[in-house]
Amino acid sequence: MAEIAFGTCGWSYAEWEGIFYPEKSGKLSQYCKIFSTAEIDSTFYALPNEGTVRGWATRTPSGFMFSAKLPQTITHKKALELNRGIESDLNQFIETMHPLIEAGKLSVILAQLPPSLEFDSEKLESFFSILPKQVHFAVEFRNNSWLRNETFKILENYNVSFTIVDEPLLPPDVHVTSDIAYIRWHGRGSQPWFNYKYSEQELEAWVPKVKEAASKSKKVLGYFNNHFHGYAPENALQTMQMLGIVTPHATAALQRLTFQRKYSGKGKTEIGTLDSWTGEVGDRIRGLSNYASPEVIEAARGISDDDFSLREKTKHRLAAYVGNTTVDIDLDSRTIIHRCSIWDKLSSQKKFCKHIVKLILSIDPNEATRLLSTLNSSLDEWKFESRLQVDTSR
Repeated sequence: MAEIAFGTCGWSYAEWEGIFYPEKSGKLSQYCKIFSTAEIDSTFYALPNEGTVRGWATRTPSGFMFSAKLPQTITHKKALELNRGIESDLNQFIETMHPLIEAGKLSVILAQLPPSLEFDSEKLESFFSILPKQVHFAVEFRNNSWLRNETFKILENYNVSFTIVDEPLLPPDVHVTSDIAYIRWHGRGSQPWFNYKYSEQELEAWVPKVKEAASKSKKVLGYFNNHFHGYAPENALQTMQMLGIVTPHATAALQRLTFQRKYSGKGKTEIGTLDSWTGEVGDRIRGLSNYASPEVIEAARGISDDDFSLREKTKHRLAAYVGNTTVDIDLDSRTIIHRCSIWDKLSSQKKFCKHIVKLILSIDPNEATRLLSTLNSSLDEWKFESRLQVDTSR
């Protein structure tokens, strides 16, 4: 199957601060830890200066790839008409993007056509005839008249990608016309489209489409354009997770973002940097996901270390004071004994409360891993006992 890389259309959104970006500055460097590609949306509106483009090339890691939108002067104002000087405009754009091309970091240039531009095979082929060979191109149509076999054949002849879209104007059909399959998710909102959050069910419907595109190409590039409220990175990460192509940093970013949304507006808005969600702590959080909800894990992370004290730690037993209660884990009898009202409700479901999660997050990572592994392999043998009724009757 082809390589699959997902990202977002643009990355420098102020409203992503706190939701997706832990820090206000260095957005691109934070972005690169999570995604391996990004679409440059700003080039559609104005040419960037040389220093900006060179910065994109030098401040991103090896292997990171950009796509960039062709200026609207070419696609919208001059509507691909050669007699209006678009070849000169195109050459100027290519020269501007040279630092990325030279660094091998410009994967695709996207020509997004206006909805008013109807099918015109001669105009399309004339435009394709002046395209430089050192960069791959994709075309996004926004008029139904282009959706015909003749269009797909022209794209194939020039090895130009048809842009597969999710949007209100065109159907989300998969057509692969070159070595690279190009997908854009715009959202399904109104005024504007982009203010839209895809549901998990809507994203799951795209999984077989992405796999189909991957089976017909050498590479799949997918970008989410629904940037309002940080929906784009969240939906991109969710889809990557469904496809099984997430990295540890991407997994940590999605977990952090999910927690951030749940606690937004509830007096808890700072939940740590991305690095605090990776490594040993991140591994334990992922291991705990079978036994505790995101809310419970985050509540455990909020318990101060001053409210935690390990009473006993041997190969037979783990016991601790957590807040005003105790947690006792007997490793020989495979029994967890605890007293709190939440645990009293969760113990029958073999789920953890925040006090037990705090204990597991606080012990040595290897010990935590062994404990969770034992639980996973023999959960039926474990007893989750609540002593709330016993204690309150005394």
